[in-house]
Amino acid sequence: MMATKHLLTVWNPSYADDPLDEHLRILLDWANRYRFGDAGYEDVYVWWAKLRSAARDAPKLPHHDDVLALQTQMEQGTETHLYLTDYRSLYVGHMEDVTDDDVLSDDEADHMPAYYATRRADFWFRVVDIRRIVSDDTLAVIEELKQLGNTRYQDRPVSLYGGMVELPLIVTRRDEKAWFPEATSLTDGLLWAQHDADLRGESDRMARELRDNLLGNAVWSALDAATRMFLASADAVFRQRRDDPNFDFSGPAIGYAKAVEAELNALLFDAIRGAVAKLPSSQRTVHVDGRPLDLRDAVPHQPLGTILNLLRHDDAMKRAVKRAFTNQNDVRWILGELPSHLEPIVRVRNPAAHSEHARREVVSHVRAAVLGIGGNGVITQLARVRLRAET
Repeated sequence: MMATKHLLTVWNPSYADDPLDEHLRILLDWANRYRFGDAGYEDVYVWWAKLRSAARDAPKLPHHDDVLALQTQMEQGTETHLYLTDYRSLYVGHMEDVTDDDVLSDDEADHMPAYYATRRADFWFRVVDIRRIVSDDTLAVIEELKQLGNTRYQDRPVSLYGGMVELPLIVTRRDEKAWFPEATSLTDGLLWAQHDADLRGESDRMARELRDNLLGNAVWSALDAATRMFLASADAVFRQRRDDPNFDFSGPAIGYAKAVEAELNALLFDAIRGAVAKLPSSQRTVHVDGRPLDLRDAVPHQPLGTILNLLRHDDAMKRAVKRAFTNQNDVRWILGELPSHLEPIVRVRNPAAHSEHARREVVSHVRAAVLGIGGNGVITQLARVRLRAET
């Protein structure tokens, strides 16, 4: 099976005050138009251009045709990514078209920054959503880019310094991560771009605080990007309002629960998929709400309550966990102790709890259990399971 190919490029901060934010502003504007009925769903996109260097003599890049070939992959329905960095931050776009046609002539000005009008482009990428992976942290960007393999250098990990030549790079990703699953409870129906827009600023500072002063770099780096985002945003709000006895702490409570949910989805189903591939269908199929779900396939994002139920009651899930994780202490913890830790977290993740006023004392217990305030946290233990599984 051929590995899915993606693209990686760098944005130039000299083109605008913040080129990334300018693209996000346009994408969010179209998302809001769609929300209020002033545009169709198909109108929610932004064009990202790979601008041509004025110093380059050759009319085309050496891998020009290979970049355009990704269009076939996208037309087949394969989720294809455009990774974007300025070395300090890293974003990923959901790309649905790539072309070298001059889209400026197609009356697309409302879907791109104004500065594109006076510059020539090698490629145009139509992006329908954008997620933030790392913000203002070069060391974290370096670690994340190690997950990508540069196809022009035998799929060796991408190097931030020395490897960023003849952009965009064509890259693969060993874990075939889906950054934009079609249906997920994590964003409550919003684009990731919309969700991230409310979580910047203080949450970025909190991410560094959690990494440097609580969880440590090894644990933090092992966590899924969505896990890190939800932990940082939840803890930023909790710390800001912890002295307000009248504040409704439902938002932070749900954020901590979403972090655990995101991490369990990333940890369990990715590890299980390969481990059960040779089992008969009857032994690798679990049941969710009465419907069969083959663990050999890419499993859609599952709610926390569903994962808890599978770990406790589904024999195929238990069998899969035992095959996927070779450390027997980890297996015993996942199937034995973990479900009891998940119970109180599931209660705050339950939609029925969203309408209730969440008291600080209750959420403090959830926070302590997740982050490990005063003891071993669920998140730390999940990260260590992942680290052991990858060695």
